[in-house]
Amino acid sequence: MTDSPTDAPATPDPSPAPGAAGNRGFRDAQGASGLPVARVGLCSTLTSLGSRQLVTTVARAVASGAIPGTAIAFLFVDREAGESPDTDASVAHVEAAFDFPVIRASAVRFRTDARKAARAAAEAGNPAPLWAWRDAFYASYRDRLPPTALDLLLGDMWIWGRRQCAERRGVNLHPSLPTGPLGKMWFDVVWDLVVLDAVESGVMLHLVTPAVDEGPVVAYCRYPLRGPGLDPQWATLPACLEDRAALVGLQRALKREATHPLFKAIRAVGLAREMPLMLETLRAVGERRLSIADGVVRDARGAEIVGGLDLTAEVEAAVAGAQGEGDSSTGAAGPG
Repeated sequence: MTDSPTDAPATPDPSPAPGAAGNRGFRDAQGASGLPVARVGLCSTLTSLGSRQLVTTVARAVASGAIPGTAIAFLFVDREAGESPDTDASVAHVEAAFDFPVIRASAVRFRTDARKAARAAAEAGNPAPLWAWRDAFYASYRDRLPPTALDLLLGDMWIWGRRQCAERRGVNLHPSLPTGPLGKMWFDVVWDLVVLDAVESGVMLHLVTPAVDEGPVVAYCRYPLRGPGLDPQWATLPACLEDRAALVGLQRALKREATHPLFKAIRAVGLAREMPLMLETLRAVGERRLSIADGVVRDARGAEIVGGLDLTAEVEAAVAGAQGEGDSSTGAAGPG
């Protein structure tokens, strides 16, 4: 996500949206609780093995029954066949492993000249043509998407248009607390935490809105940035503030390839909680502890959850369980 919008969203199209009204995101089949199964959409560009692993991990957890009360409705990929060998290989892998449909439409090939002109206009200060292009691209495949309780973005590299934000219940991950650094890539978030001398951070899932990373928080978890596993790395920073600022500047320029041990340690702690937060959020949806309607996050009673559902306890239990499995299978100590 690179272009951060600043203008207000337009009035949504009044035509009915796939999956936007009432309980249309829940299919008739019943889960173990006797409630209708919550259908979940997955959206990814599938640019790499990493994004494939995100998709397959979520899909496997749902298919195995580890996340009861849910089912994958579709995987949407914004690349067509023949556009990328890596994407095609990932699609083939997913189609062989799971029985949900894969829906594909190429963002790059859709009205290419108009998109390039729209990006140039946005860079010159006029974002309207780019928003119009995004809405047109969504309209080209909109009716192929079945209703869902939510659509989980797993490496979707294209910013959603206003109409898609209004009609779908898109949920995206951001590697900070709601009060933390927003609108940035994960590696910049790490360095912002260092500059702030932060004592805690977290991971959140938020609704996708035209304002990138600023939608209502769906769920989140917290974790400390101090303790036996991180204190030695903090101690490697220069004591002199000027020297520290220079170090951060040099390391920040390396982006995801930064080499400082504190950068790696903070990233590892956050990364270990990203998938557990996504799965625990889906579990809450399947158990009806969490729902999304008309851009509002609600609890089992229908009351608004202001600030999102705190899943710290559930995420920490999942992380501890994963570390325990690693210990028993390898005999090695889990990460600090």
